[in-house]
Amino acid sequence: MGSQRVTLAEVASLLGRWAALVLLVSLVGCAARSAPAAVPDEDGADCSLRILASFSPSNALNAPDAAFLQKLSHDTGVELTYVRSLTPSLHVLVLSADDADDPDCQRALGRLRSDPRVRSADIDQRRQPQR
Repeated sequence: MGSQRVTLAEVASLLGRWAALVLLVSLVGCAARSAPAAVPDEDGADCSLRILASFSPSNALNAPDAAFLQKLSHDTGVELTYVRSLTPSLHVLVLSADDADDPDCQRALGRLRSDPRVRSADIDQRRQPQR
């Protein structure tokens, strides 16, 4: 029986191919984990906007809870979806509304701003698509 000898060059070549494959899979995994979260798909919403919001002192600390956002959404006629907090008092939210004749959400944003529980609500300019 003949024995085959594997040369060091062949082993290095094989390891190089495997290393490239492992590196590629690792990079794809890292990119998938660090990709920015997509804006939630708002079924039936005519406008959707990412905003930065802060709330009155009684609601200002930490992330707003779901019950607070649900009540605020109901009272202002907009849908608010929590994305994340930038600071303990400044939060990124997605505002959406069923205002067919207001595709830029300006009236919906005005309704939100007029609520006394809202200290500020501004469009998140750096996250808006370029026009």
